[in-house]
Amino acid sequence: MQAAAKKLLERGVRRDVIIHFEAGAVVAEKSGAVHHQASLQLPPGFIAGSTGAGDAFAAGYLHGVHEEWPIAERLWLAVCSAAACLAHPPPSQGLRPVAECMELMRQLG
Repeated sequence: MQAAAKKLLERGVRRDVIIHFEAGAVVAEKSGAVHHQASLQLPPGFIAGSTGAGDAFAAGYLHGVHEEWPIAERLWLAVCSAAACLAHPPPSQGLRPVAECMELMRQLG
């Protein structure tokens, strides 16, 4: 994923490249820095539906951008938001306030 993110930058992406996948996420910055975040270790039976998890990831990451958080914190919230979304079949029912999403990192990190 890191190589794919770097390739996208080479092909003209002007800012950061963020790739989210089942095992986690990678961010490649235009400066050359690369950041990784693994997905949470979800217990058996946790996933009730996957619709909307990518959107929840994006929303968490963008919240961190808005709040001017460092990339590592943006990624934490992003993977936690995606995990929260997985807990319920409807796309938005699993979303929680930021603090509750971040608690998932402490519980399931």
